[in-house]
Amino acid sequence: MAHSLYDASVTPCAQQLGALVNIIDKAAAHCAANKIEESALLGDRLYPDMFSLAREIRQAADFGCNTPGRLAGVAGPALPAVDDTSFAAAKTRVETALAFVKGLTPAQVNGNEDKVVSWMAGAAERKMKGADYLQQFAMPNFFFFVTTAYNILRHRGVVVGKRDFLGPVNWL
Repeated sequence: MAHSLYDASVTPCAQQLGALVNIIDKAAAHCAANKIEESALLGDRLYPDMFSLAREIRQAADFGCNTPGRLAGVAGPALPAVDDTSFAAAKTRVETALAFVKGLTPAQVNGNEDKVVSWMAGAAERKMKGADYLQQFAMPNFFFFVTTAYNILRHRGVVVGKRDFLGPVNWL
């Protein structure tokens, strides 16, 4: 069986967004158990020139739904362009992105390897062919943001591990 554009975009985005939902739940529970203000953890970052946890989650949700959405030619949900101030809001953001991704079909995504995908990056329009967009830009960014959110939480003592990061896996 050939590996399709749908398999390479929708499947990993859905898996990682689902994992991120569970990781956010663990972060909220950690804050409650340790009497930590959620805003303190959401404002944390690994290094001063990096995004805060709230922004990493926001970027992960945006890339998670925009990646397969742009390949399908379907606009994603209008997620607020502001960082969330609670884990409940962050979870809702990620769940919204996940629901959108799960609603895409193989027929919408497959066959768009050579389709020109365009998007705005600040004031600049960017364009790439679908396969290049997926492999060289979108997926590396998506995994960077999910991984960095995970790393901030792990660094701050939230009990998460590799299985949390991977999410549900279809073991044989």
